[in-house]
Amino acid sequence: MPFLLILNLITPFVMILVGSILKKSPVSDMKSQNGYNTPTSRKSQAHWDYAQSIAPDIFISLGKILGVVEISLSVIMFLFHVSSKAALLVGGCVGIGFLLFGFYKTDSEIKKMFMED
Repeated sequence: MPFLLILNLITPFVMILVGSILKKSPVSDMKSQNGYNTPTSRKSQAHWDYAQSIAPDIFISLGKILGVVEISLSVIMFLFHVSSKAALLVGGCVGIGFLLFGFYKTDSEIKKMFMED
């Protein structure tokens, strides 16, 4: 059962992987539906280009932090004999929280750059 806690590392792995792919191959075409694609990033080509330049770094750094948090939480929950179901639920919620924070942070940086509310 402790090996199920490895599932908590899926979200940080995907965040780092997607960030790395976007960093290696940035998307310049807004119409492609690829890249960091939110309403804020689609407001103009300048918004789009800026979003594509900052989103990979944000998601890579948050993915690394999340990986450390998930490992720490998994070890703590294992030591306190928390059930695997509860540990997976906590890990999943933390992972989703970090993922949503990545979108929020990126959109906030775009708005700050272009001085929007």
